[in-house]
Amino acid sequence: MKQKRTIACYETDAKRNLKPYAFLNIVQELANQDAIHLGFGYEQLVEKGSIWVLSRIKVDYIRPPVWREEIIAETWHKGSEGIFSFRDFLIQSADEKELLIRATSSWLIIDSKTRRIQRPQAFFDPSDESIQIYRHAIEEPCDKIPIPEKGLHLAETRNVRYSDMDMNLHMNSAKYVEWAMDCVNNKRPVPQTVSSFQISFNAEARFAQSIDLYTVETVSGTQYVEGKREGKSIFQAFISR
Repeated sequence: MKQKRTIACYETDAKRNLKPYAFLNIVQELANQDAIHLGFGYEQLVEKGSIWVLSRIKVDYIRPPVWREEIIAETWHKGSEGIFSFRDFLIQSADEKELLIRATSSWLIIDSKTRRIQRPQAFFDPSDESIQIYRHAIEEPCDKIPIPEKGLHLAETRNVRYSDMDMNLHMNSAKYVEWAMDCVNNKRPVPQTVSSFQISFNAEARFAQSIDLYTVETVSGTQYVEGKREGKSIFQAFISR
């Protein structure tokens, strides 16, 4: 599925570049529309008592789209393996001659009440070639993010508020990225340009919960951020510049 759109002012940072948070908002909705077209979108899963949740995503910024730039956003489902379903994304210039952002993601289906992971085979046939495209924005699927052995320090504690919530009654996945970006840019209003970021969503964050944010620079230009609640990992992120 492809969609043409223009980058809005509220989606950009002080450099007028598309924020990682805004990128995730764009591709979440695009993924939803494509899944509906393929027969396993939000409404189709809700009827069966289940929902999609984003588990992992890796994003490479080749060049960030800028305010008022017209772009083409594209997504496709590229099959399943075990409990994961895979989906890739591309952001290109309006003439599709310049690649701006590429991403690969892994998704889970969970029971909306018990929150237990469901097998994709219960909702669609993973071998059905009509619902998947065999090409890659990024070939390798997202790996687990390793925890740094030393140097982690508590940067701040944040509470999950109304503005963080989505219709599944948990913190929206884009908000985790926003929190991570806030954490690594807490001393500068004009951020350094992001070259890539990766995030793993390990557990749900719910309304009014307190999340401790830990961070450390792992290598030059790459920041690790982890959100924990009562010692349990909620999310992990790598942000590279």
